[in-house]
Amino acid sequence: MVQSDVQPQLFRIDGLAQVSGVSSRTIRFYNTQGLLPPPIMRGRVAYYNQEHLLILGIIRELREQQNLSLEVIKQLLAIRVEQGDVQMNLALKQRMLRTVTGSSSQVRLSREEVMQQTGVSGEDLDELARQELLFPLISDDGEQLFTGDDVLLLELYQHMGELGLPLALPALIRFQLRQLVRSEIAACEQYLLPIWREAGLPLEQQTQQFEKVLTLTDTLISIMHRKMLYQI
Repeated sequence: MVQSDVQPQLFRIDGLAQVSGVSSRTIRFYNTQGLLPPPIMRGRVAYYNQEHLLILGIIRELREQQNLSLEVIKQLLAIRVEQGDVQMNLALKQRMLRTVTGSSSQVRLSREEVMQQTGVSGEDLDELARQELLFPLISDDGEQLFTGDDVLLLELYQHMGELGLPLALPALIRFQLRQLVRSEIAACEQYLLPIWREAGLPLEQQTQQFEKVLTLTDTLISIMHRKMLYQI
Protein backbone atom coordinates (compact mmCIF):
# COMPACT_ATOMS: atom_id res chain seq x y z
CA MET A 1 0.00 0.00 0.00
CA VAL A 2 1.45 3.34 -1.07
CA GLN A 3 1.45 5.94 1.70
CA SER A 4 1.12 9.58 0.84
CA ASP A 5 4.00 11.88 1.72
CA VAL A 6 1.64 14.86 1.84
CA GLN A 7 1.54 16.23 5.36
CA PRO A 8 -1.59 17.96 6.68
CA GLN A 9 -1.27 21.73 6.71
CA LEU A 10 -0.81 23.23 10.14
CA PHE A 11 -1.31 26.83 11.18
CA ARG A 12 -0.16 28.86 14.11
CA ILE A 13 -2.94 30.95 15.55
CA ASP A 14 -2.14 34.06 13.51
CA GLY A 15 -2.07 32.01 10.31
CA LEU A 16 -5.40 30.41 11.19
CA ALA A 17 -6.84 33.85 11.82
CA GLN A 18 -5.64 35.01 8.41
CA VAL A 19 -7.10 32.12 6.41
CA SER A 20 -10.34 31.91 8.40
CA GLY A 21 -11.13 35.59 8.72
CA VAL A 22 -11.62 35.10 12.48
CA SER A 23 -9.41 37.16 14.74
CA SER A 24 -6.79 35.50 16.95
CA ARG A 25 -8.53 36.92 20.01
CA THR A 26 -11.83 35.30 18.99
CA ILE A 27 -10.10 31.97 18.30
CA ARG A 28 -8.61 32.04 21.80
CA PHE A 29 -12.06 32.81 23.20
CA TYR A 30 -13.59 29.88 21.28
CA ASN A 31 -10.84 27.68 22.75
CA THR A 32 -11.73 28.70 26.31
CA GLN A 33 -15.42 28.02 25.62
CA GLY A 34 -14.76 24.53 24.29
CA LEU A 35 -16.02 25.31 20.81
CA LEU A 36 -12.78 24.20 19.15
CA PRO A 37 -10.81 20.99 19.62
CA PRO A 38 -7.60 21.51 21.60
CA PRO A 39 -4.74 22.73 19.41
CA ILE A 40 -1.93 20.37 18.46
CA MET A 41 0.99 21.04 20.76
CA ARG A 42 4.54 20.74 19.50
CA GLY A 43 6.70 21.71 22.37
CA ARG A 44 5.22 24.93 23.68
CA VAL A 45 3.79 25.99 20.31
CA ALA A 46 0.11 25.45 19.50
CA TYR A 47 -0.84 24.47 15.95
CA TYR A 48 -4.21 24.24 14.23
CA ASN A 49 -5.25 22.14 11.25
CA GLN A 50 -8.00 21.94 8.61
CA GLU A 51 -10.50 20.61 11.14
CA HIS A 52 -10.12 23.78 13.22
CA LEU A 53 -10.53 25.84 10.05
CA LEU A 54 -13.68 23.90 9.14
CA ILE A 55 -15.21 24.37 12.59
CA LEU A 56 -14.49 28.09 12.51
CA GLY A 57 -16.41 28.23 9.21
CA ILE A 58 -19.33 26.34 10.76
CA ILE A 59 -19.41 28.69 13.75
CA ARG A 60 -19.30 31.73 11.51
CA GLU A 61 -22.12 30.46 9.31
CA LEU A 62 -24.33 29.52 12.27
CA ARG A 63 -23.77 32.89 13.92
CA GLU A 64 -24.16 35.10 10.86
CA GLN A 65 -26.78 33.21 8.83
CA GLN A 66 -28.77 31.43 11.56
CA ASN A 67 -28.21 33.98 14.34
CA LEU A 68 -27.59 31.21 16.89
CA SER A 69 -26.03 31.74 20.29
CA LEU A 70 -22.64 30.25 21.09
CA GLU A 71 -24.29 27.89 23.58
CA VAL A 72 -26.56 26.44 20.89
CA ILE A 73 -23.64 26.24 18.46
CA LYS A 74 -21.64 24.37 21.09
CA GLN A 75 -24.49 21.84 21.42
CA LEU A 76 -24.62 21.36 17.65
CA LEU A 77 -20.85 20.90 17.45
CA ALA A 78 -21.05 18.31 20.23
CA ILE A 79 -23.59 16.38 18.13
CA ARG A 80 -21.18 16.62 15.19
CA VAL A 81 -18.34 15.14 17.26
CA GLU A 82 -20.45 12.27 18.59
CA GLN A 83 -22.65 11.49 15.57
CA GLY A 84 -21.25 13.27 12.51
CA ASP A 85 -22.16 16.10 10.17
CA VAL A 86 -25.46 14.59 9.02
CA GLN A 87 -26.87 14.39 12.53
CA MET A 88 -25.68 17.92 13.28
CA ASN A 89 -27.44 19.21 10.17
CA LEU A 90 -30.59 17.29 11.10
CA ALA A 91 -30.52 18.78 14.58
CA LEU A 92 -30.16 22.24 13.05
CA LYS A 93 -33.03 21.50 10.68
CA GLN A 94 -35.25 20.38 13.55
CA ARG A 95 -34.44 23.57 15.43
CA MET A 96 -35.27 25.71 12.39
CA LEU A 97 -38.56 23.87 11.88
CA ARG A 98 -39.48 24.36 15.54
CA THR A 99 -38.67 28.07 15.22
CA VAL A 100 -40.83 28.50 12.13
CA THR A 101 -43.70 26.20 13.03
CA GLY A 102 -43.27 25.62 16.75
CA SER A 103 -46.49 27.35 17.78
CA SER A 104 -47.95 28.19 14.39
CA SER A 105 -49.93 24.97 14.12
CA GLN A 106 -51.56 25.74 17.47
CA VAL A 107 -52.78 29.19 16.42
CA ARG A 108 -56.43 29.44 15.40
CA LEU A 109 -57.51 32.45 13.36
CA SER A 110 -60.90 33.24 11.96
CA ARG A 111 -61.38 34.10 8.31
CA GLU A 112 -61.74 37.79 9.17
CA GLU A 113 -58.59 37.77 11.32
CA VAL A 114 -56.56 36.26 8.48
CA MET A 115 -57.91 38.82 6.02
CA GLN A 116 -57.05 41.65 8.40
CA GLN A 117 -53.58 40.28 9.19
CA THR A 118 -52.53 39.50 5.62
CA GLY A 119 -54.60 41.86 3.48
CA VAL A 120 -55.83 38.93 1.39
CA SER A 121 -59.43 39.17 0.20
CA GLY A 122 -62.10 36.68 1.15
CA GLU A 123 -62.42 35.61 -2.47
CA ASP A 124 -58.71 34.83 -2.68
CA LEU A 125 -58.86 32.87 0.59
CA ASP A 126 -61.72 30.79 -0.76
CA GLU A 127 -59.88 30.14 -4.02
CA LEU A 128 -56.66 29.12 -2.26
CA ALA A 129 -58.59 26.79 0.03
CA ARG A 130 -60.42 25.34 -2.97
CA GLN A 131 -57.08 24.58 -4.64
CA GLU A 132 -55.85 23.05 -1.35
CA LEU A 133 -53.10 25.64 -1.12
CA LEU A 134 -54.45 26.55 2.32
CA PHE A 135 -55.65 24.05 4.90
CA PRO A 136 -58.40 25.62 7.03
CA LEU A 137 -60.07 23.64 9.79
CA ILE A 138 -63.82 23.59 10.24
CA SER A 139 -65.12 24.36 13.72
CA ASP A 140 -68.15 22.69 15.30
CA ASP A 141 -70.34 25.60 14.18
CA GLY A 142 -69.06 25.37 10.59
CA GLU A 143 -66.67 28.35 10.78
CA GLN A 144 -63.35 28.24 8.93
CA LEU A 145 -60.34 28.42 11.23
CA PHE A 146 -56.84 29.01 9.90
CA THR A 147 -53.53 28.19 11.56
CA GLY A 148 -50.25 30.06 11.65
CA ASP A 149 -49.03 27.71 8.94
CA ASP A 150 -51.75 29.05 6.64
CA VAL A 151 -50.61 32.60 7.33
CA LEU A 152 -47.02 31.57 6.54
CA LEU A 153 -48.19 29.97 3.28
CA LEU A 154 -50.02 33.17 2.35
CA GLU A 155 -46.84 35.17 2.92
CA LEU A 156 -44.89 32.74 0.75
CA TYR A 157 -47.46 33.01 -2.05
CA GLN A 158 -47.35 36.80 -1.85
CA HIS A 159 -43.54 36.85 -2.08
CA MET A 160 -43.62 34.47 -5.04
CA GLY A 161 -46.18 36.69 -6.75
CA GLU A 162 -43.98 39.74 -6.20
CA LEU A 163 -41.18 37.91 -7.99
CA GLY A 164 -43.50 37.19 -10.91
CA LEU A 165 -44.15 33.51 -10.25
CA PRO A 166 -47.70 32.25 -10.97
CA LEU A 167 -49.86 30.49 -8.41
CA ALA A 168 -49.78 27.49 -10.71
CA LEU A 169 -46.26 26.71 -9.42
CA PRO A 170 -47.22 26.05 -5.75
CA ALA A 171 -50.30 24.21 -7.06
CA LEU A 172 -48.02 21.91 -9.07
CA ILE A 173 -45.71 21.46 -6.09
CA ARG A 174 -48.71 20.54 -3.91
CA PHE A 175 -49.82 17.96 -6.48
CA GLN A 176 -46.37 16.36 -6.61
CA LEU A 177 -46.06 16.40 -2.82
CA ARG A 178 -49.40 14.64 -2.53
CA GLN A 179 -47.93 11.69 -4.44
CA LEU A 180 -44.79 11.81 -2.33
CA VAL A 181 -46.75 11.85 0.93
CA ARG A 182 -48.64 8.73 -0.12
CA SER A 183 -45.32 6.98 -0.77
CA GLU A 184 -43.96 8.09 2.61
CA ILE A 185 -47.03 6.84 4.45
CA ALA A 186 -46.88 3.51 2.61
CA ALA A 187 -43.18 3.14 3.49
CA CYS A 188 -43.84 3.88 7.16
CA GLU A 189 -46.71 1.40 7.28
CA GLN A 190 -44.68 -1.30 5.54
CA TYR A 191 -41.33 -0.91 7.26
CA LEU A 192 -41.65 1.10 10.49
CA LEU A 193 -44.98 0.18 12.05
CA PRO A 194 -44.16 -3.56 12.26
CA ILE A 195 -40.86 -2.73 13.99
CA TRP A 196 -42.54 -0.36 16.44
CA ARG A 197 -45.28 -2.86 17.24
CA GLU A 198 -42.85 -5.73 17.71
CA ALA A 199 -40.80 -3.58 20.08
CA GLY A 200 -43.95 -2.56 21.95
CA LEU A 201 -43.14 1.09 21.41
CA PRO A 202 -45.62 3.39 23.20
CA LEU A 203 -47.62 5.78 21.04
CA GLU A 204 -45.70 8.78 22.35
CA GLN A 205 -42.38 7.25 21.27
CA GLN A 206 -43.87 6.26 17.91
CA THR A 207 -44.81 9.91 17.44
CA GLN A 208 -41.26 10.99 18.30
CA GLN A 209 -39.84 8.48 15.82
CA PHE A 210 -42.23 9.70 13.14
CA GLU A 211 -41.13 13.30 13.77
CA LYS A 212 -37.54 12.20 13.15
CA VAL A 213 -38.63 10.55 9.91
CA LEU A 214 -40.31 13.79 8.85
CA THR A 215 -37.13 15.74 9.55
CA LEU A 216 -35.07 13.25 7.55
CA THR A 217 -37.37 13.31 4.54
CA ASP A 218 -37.78 17.08 4.72
CA THR A 219 -34.01 17.53 4.69
CA LEU A 220 -33.65 14.98 1.89
CA ILE A 221 -36.26 16.75 -0.24
CA SER A 222 -34.69 20.15 0.39
CA ILE A 223 -31.17 19.06 -0.59
CA MET A 224 -32.23 17.02 -3.60
CA HIS A 225 -34.50 19.81 -4.81
CA ARG A 226 -31.67 22.34 -4.71
CA LYS A 227 -29.15 20.00 -6.32
CA MET A 228 -31.49 18.92 -9.11
CA LEU A 229 -32.59 22.49 -9.79
CA TYR A 230 -29.01 23.59 -10.42
CA GLN A 231 -28.35 20.61 -12.69
CA ILE A 232 -31.11 21.51 -15.14
